[in-house]
Amino acid sequence: MKIPKFKKVFSYAIGGTLAVFAVFLILAATKNNSDKRCKGIITNIKDNSEQFLVTKEDIEKWVTQYGNDPFEGKIMENIALSKVEKRILESGKVKKCEAYFDLQSHLVLDIETFKPIARILNHNQVADRYLDEDGNIFPFSKHFTPTVLLISGNYLQNLKNLKSDKNKDLLKLLNTINEDEFWSAQISQIDVDKLKEIKMIPLLGDNIIEFGRPENINSKLGKLLIFYKQILPQKKWSEFSTISVKYEGQIVCN
Repeated sequence: MKIPKFKKVFSYAIGGTLAVFAVFLILAATKNNSDKRCKGIITNIKDNSEQFLVTKEDIEKWVTQYGNDPFEGKIMENIALSKVEKRILESGKVKKCEAYFDLQSHLVLDIETFKPIARILNHNQVADRYLDEDGNIFPFSKHFTPTVLLISGNYLQNLKNLKSDKNKDLLKLLNTINEDEFWSAQISQIDVDKLKEIKMIPLLGDNIIEFGRPENINSKLGKLLIFYKQILPQKKWSEFSTISVKYEGQIVCN
């Protein structure tokens, strides 16, 4: 059935009115925002009760450039949110940052911090660094020292991260140790030389574990577990100075 002409005109009129009203709201909101001023900063740190490496005070110092560029009272339209996020991420201590304004004109910062699985021991009076499960390497914290696996050796000294395909084997080993209740308690430190040959230092005993390169990880850890469960109970700790699982199909104890 054909729609009468006046119904078409009415429909067009309603549509035009709604479009004009929408444009009016956008212009009004833009004008309103140009007059609004920031009422302050609200910082939300994800899992804040479980992390102690970064504080809300740290975030505010970084975003305001240590108080030299405060946001309270600043016109919201003049605040570049991307610049805000960049300032925080440049600290190197924050994994993710999202900045936005809430309905009460507060600048809200949603922060996600790194979760360390290992501490890289540096040389030549350079501060230690931390490593997370994704291979990110980030600066040491003055607030808290978590109990995590220690890493020494020349291999990691100049690396910015462990995200490349070249280093995914080493990252896999570190995550395997961290995620296993027995190995995370037993292995206190690993040393990685320039050729990526690994030696492990257990928490108990004066032994050195020769692990070799980070390959065939499950097989090598399986052999090491045999040593702890079957060989060690029959001997004394002092009888072994070196345990090697680097060779296929062998456990060599000296």
